[in-house]
Order: sequence, then structure tokens, then C-alpha cells
Amino acid sequence: MDARKSYYAWFIDLVPETAGYSFKCWLPERNSLVSDRTVYPSFDAALIAAKERADLEVASWALSHFLNYVQAKGTISAEERESLAASVMEVAGIG
Repeated sequence: MDARKSYYAWFIDLVPETAGYSFKCWLPERNSLVSDRTVYPSFDAALIAAKERADLEVASWALSHFLNYVQAKGTISAEERESLAASVMEVAGIG
């Protein structure tokens, strides 16, 4: 049986697998779905990973909006914006 949890604006579906649990995070109003396609050994481990992934997605969106804003103001160039975004996403492990 799947378990659904809410986390801020996200819904997290925890899906039983043969060797544990996987997760799917989604935002109903955006029709967005993310998953790392990993099977975690326990329900709690999958829930922690799902919350971390949701947090990373929110941080990614916030960074993207901020960089678009400062680029539009002329504070950074398009090349600087892309470089900064790529660096942060690489460090966060979602790029």
C-alpha cells in the first residue's frame, strides 16, 4: 500500500518495493513530479530522502528566479548566470 504524506506544498508518495521504499514528490498546482528512483531500506529513510529532494527542488527554483532577476537588472551576464546556476546545481547534486 502506498503512503501519502504532505510536506509544505508537496505531496510525497512512499511506494513499497521488494527491498524497501521509493518516493515520488509532486506539486499538484504545478503538475511537477520528482523522484530519484532509488529504493531505500525503510519507510523512514525514503521519507527523509523525499523531504531532502523537495527542499532541493524549492532551492533550485528560488535560485533560478533570483538569477533571472539579477540578470534582468544587468547585475550579471547571461554567461555568469548559467555558470552560477550550474555550479550550485552540481554541488547540490541535482544538476
